[in-house]
Amino acid sequence: MPTADNSTETRVDLRSLWASVAVLLGAALLRLVLLHEVPPGLSQDEVLNADIVEFIRGGRLELFFREGFGHEPLFHYLDVPLQLLLGDNVLSIRLPAVFLGLIAIALTLAWARREFGSIAALTAGISLALSWWPIVFSRVGIRPIFLPVMLLLMAWNWPKRPWLAGLLLGLSLYTYTPAVTMLALPLLMILYMLVKRRSPSEIRNPKPEITILLIALLVYLPLFLTLRADPTLLERGNQLSGPIAAFISGDWHPLWQTTSATLGVFSFTGDPRWTYSLPRWSLFDPLTALLFYGGLVVAIVRIGRYKYAFILAWLLCGLLPSMITPDAPSTIRMIAALPIVYLLPGLAVNWAWHFGRKRAAIHEKRRFFTVGFVIIAIVLVSLNLALTVRNGFVRWPQTFEAREKYQTMYAEMATYLAAHPDATPVINTGFFYPIDDDSVRRNLGSDPDARWTQAGQAMVLPDGNAVWLVPEAAPVDPTLAALLELHEPLYRSLDKPGFAVYALPESVPTDFSAEVHTYGGAITLLGYHIVPTDDRAALTLLSLWRAEKALPDDLKLFVHLVSAENDILSQYDGLDAIPDTLQAGDLIVQRHSLPEIITASDAAALHIGVYTATNGQRLTIGLPSSDTVILPLPPGTN
Repeated sequence: MPTADNSTETRVDLRSLWASVAVLLGAALLRLVLLHEVPPGLSQDEVLNADIVEFIRGGRLELFFREGFGHEPLFHYLDVPLQLLLGDNVLSIRLPAVFLGLIAIALTLAWARREFGSIAALTAGISLALSWWPIVFSRVGIRPIFLPVMLLLMAWNWPKRPWLAGLLLGLSLYTYTPAVTMLALPLLMILYMLVKRRSPSEIRNPKPEITILLIALLVYLPLFLTLRADPTLLERGNQLSGPIAAFISGDWHPLWQTTSATLGVFSFTGDPRWTYSLPRWSLFDPLTALLFYGGLVVAIVRIGRYKYAFILAWLLCGLLPSMITPDAPSTIRMIAALPIVYLLPGLAVNWAWHFGRKRAAIHEKRRFFTVGFVIIAIVLVSLNLALTVRNGFVRWPQTFEAREKYQTMYAEMATYLAAHPDATPVINTGFFYPIDDDSVRRNLGSDPDARWTQAGQAMVLPDGNAVWLVPEAAPVDPTLAALLELHEPLYRSLDKPGFAVYALPESVPTDFSAEVHTYGGAITLLGYHIVPTDDRAALTLLSLWRAEKALPDDLKLFVHLVSAENDILSQYDGLDAIPDTLQAGDLIVQRHSLPEIITASDAAALHIGVYTATNGQRLTIGLPSSDTVILPLPPGTN
């Protein structure tokens, strides 16, 4: 039968348990609601992460992926089962970060309660649940949120199970690049143990910290050797080395600026970029910032106790990557410090609670103190929640800059295609990257077999009901628009950056001079049309093609304006319909602009052909074999 003390302890444990469950439920709500809409689309980093998961599924197992300026692998391996289970879509991309964000809160609640008490732990948990910084990195499908999870697991085992703490610290370096500064944590704690004396002759034994450091270094060794063997993998690190390089050369001002900006992020400065929040939005409102600084004072005053020295060293190591790199403060590069940043207000609240309760007991006003304390807590929680909802969920996703960074236009294109499943999409872009096609596909959740064009200089006409999706930043060339008789769009998006949708004809309205030749059995020239112009300094040619089979991604067209002596006077190389997105039977119209001055005495004919850019090999036609079709210039062209 439990004693009265045991019964009280059980009730306290149950209250803490239910409070933790409530915090996690609230955190889950703020991480899952509108997951497709906030952030307002898939960023290129998220799409790239999903590409790496596909590489892993295809058998490419690496310690470090060079894509995206270099990626540690653990987050991507974690995402493999979710992609297999849910498919290659927004949900499978973002859910790993959601899960990791919730695990980080659960671990913080457990570890902080063990080390600093229930009130500090509950405050830290609520702050993590409601604040935008941990929320946004729990909603974006990228790897940084894995780092604090590994560090919290390390902290749970530090220093009583040094071998496990060292293993987890070493593994944390396989989650996100800034983790490397956390190797300084056991070094700082070794130094702390060496200088802390209870008497002039006593030095505490730092053996657990030495064990942690050695095991962490041993675990990190394979990744270190991989990076050392191929310095090109460190491209991103080299891009961020400016302040340190300037400091080494004798200029300390850049490092001072990045350090001061990072240290001010809690109340005076904010991340300058739009990628994860409104620029210059500090981590805390003024009232909560006071609690943060109060908790920092508590930790500094109590630095003689090991656990307070530990969290201060952790905070410093976690902030260091932002302090020594450009564009500070960087909330993504300082993410290792995330648990400690939200623990510190908990230390202040814990101190205020116990101090206030003692003072209130003396004056027999404990109930009034408790009610006032709860009211203040409710106000602070409500204020933080209101700021998160207003700035994070409402204002930030609607800004042009956030929509641009998260390629919201491609998400909205996917929404349009989902509502028109019978339409075959042709999508234009300013300059095509395969990641653009991946973005549309993953936002849609299936492959729409989209054909892609770039710069508005080419058109693809697939069989059947086809639509052309044209971003406002990459408008259709007027010559092509007139050729295809494009008028009012079927649809125009409302927000910026936006796009319009045009219905495509099933055939080309304009007559083309017949000149049928098939190059290498891959693509057939069906005809050409020289556009009349008053500009005597340029010639515009439209060529009409048909894809006969899947085309190589480096296929190019060339048009040479030649003289009677076969000298090249002007030329145009390129194919603005993206070859490897085309299918057999697709018609392609390509606009060629030859911008050199044409004189009657020089120009004689146009030569047109096809080649593969990688090796410069021309595709041949007919028997006897030839690689060029000669197109005569019509009378009056020259």
